[in-house]
Amino acid sequence: MLRISTPHGFLLPGILLFFSLVFLPSTTVQGTVETAAKVSLVDVKCSKCHTLRRIFLMPRPENEWPETIQRMADKNPQWISAEEVKLIEEEILSTRSDRVKAITDERQDYDDARLLFIDRCSSCHSVNRVLLKAKTPAEWKETVERMRSEARDWISKEDGDRIAALLAKRAEILKEDKGGDIFVSKCLVCHPGERILLETHDKTGWQAIVTKMRAIARDNLPMARFGNEEAKMIVDLLVKTQGPESRKKPGG
Repeated sequence: MLRISTPHGFLLPGILLFFSLVFLPSTTVQGTVETAAKVSLVDVKCSKCHTLRRIFLMPRPENEWPETIQRMADKNPQWISAEEVKLIEEEILSTRSDRVKAITDERQDYDDARLLFIDRCSSCHSVNRVLLKAKTPAEWKETVERMRSEARDWISKEDGDRIAALLAKRAEILKEDKGGDIFVSKCLVCHPGERILLETHDKTGWQAIVTKMRAIARDNLPMARFGNEEAKMIVDLLVKTQGPESRKKPGG
């Protein structure tokens, strides 16, 4: 065994370690490089603007991906280089099946249709974008069916029926209730829809929240200010759509 000593006689095993690292087998070095190369460009680059669910669940012919990715790169060439465009395309096409399976495998079921709606639909759209739409029940059914056909296995037939029923019922309430327009014009200005939809309160609870929001708007947000009568209408609407009774399953 090679022994190297200093003039003082101390062994230097560290030197042996140094040489062993320098002369690593080429296969080990290559494996390290390959591991580094496996970092997902889709995760790093594309997920900054799009959800991964939307990228992999929404169908797109293979021949459309080069143009789509190039269009994204053209918006910010410093973020996606010319070399990365091709690599991203190859990654999407080669991992798509596995990605779709992984996404659908993690899908959860919810008794509350609001939570189901948030989970399934916010993968591709902001909840506010959906809630701001004024559609009839028939139009909502058509919209949800179209989204379901595009989202592969992410939204089941039962999911679609429940989401369409929720949006149709909400649309009818908003149309008939004067608080609907106020809710849309005042509440959704500041809050993401999913934050509001996740809450359930009785009338006293909603009154406290709306009173607090009214004070904040009065002092800081002129565009979202609303009066006492408007506050009452917002509370009544929220109790109808998100009171304790609203969480009961149909027929329950």
